[in-house]
Amino acid sequence: MIEILVPHAIRDRELAGEVSGEARKIFAKLKTRTPLATGIRSPGLPSRTSLYKVHATSPAGARRLLFFCRHAHPGPSETARWVLRFYRSKSDSLGRNLGPSHPDFARELARHLAWAIADLELSTAATPRYETF
Repeated sequence: MIEILVPHAIRDRELAGEVSGEARKIFAKLKTRTPLATGIRSPGLPSRTSLYKVHATSPAGARRLLFFCRHAHPGPSETARWVLRFYRSKSDSLGRNLGPSHPDFARELARHLAWAIADLELSTAATPRYETF
């Protein structure tokens, strides 16, 4: 099972402050069809982590999404938690080529990771700084 986390900093920067109906539909489809996601390599990733790129279409046009996942030790009821990093239009420079071959990818990936980690670390049960889908 997949649980999608959208840290508030990523939501604010990538989704204009709100997880739209379009994004919710893409998330729901992804949760039932994980083969839609393609694993990509990126130098310097910590052990037991993966990046997943998703190509999606919507009424507003083609989208490129990138998720970060840290794999827990195998267990019978583990839920994979995918953290949204990028939600881009295909017409966006990075969205057109969302991967390590893009010259700005590593820098943007590190920036987005820092924002996501900060939100997750500052979250409490009473005041989460992320949304779950």
